[in-house]
Amino acid sequence: MRQLRKEHTQNMSEERATRYHVRRREFLNEDPELPAFIIAVVEDTRDLPDDPEDHWKWGTVVLDLADCSRRVSFDFDLNGSSARANSLRKINLIAEVVNEVRDAIAVEVESRNARPAKEAGRKAPGVVEQATR
Repeated sequence: MRQLRKEHTQNMSEERATRYHVRRREFLNEDPELPAFIIAVVEDTRDLPDDPEDHWKWGTVVLDLADCSRRVSFDFDLNGSSARANSLRKINLIAEVVNEVRDAIAVEVESRNARPAKEAGRKAPGVVEQATR
């Protein structure tokens, strides 16, 4: 029994703990009952040996986005050089567009916050009140 424990302990210490560049899951809304989320995972394969190739070639890359009712999962293939180039192009384009949308939303928030607040009970322009009998 002791020999078995010793062998098991040696094998555990020889195994590499999986490392990540990014390993993050966040809820996107402040209200915890709203299920929108993002999951991002990129495994760090830099210190894995070149052989066998399957150890580093299939490292985990995950980018999932979800709102309250839909989920999108992006695939980033890093196996071949052309696939890696395409995956890098894809994530750069996603980041560029997301940043443009963020900037546009910030402008809209500022613009809308600068508008005069409507008083409670005040009618919107063009709304005609019906006479009551």
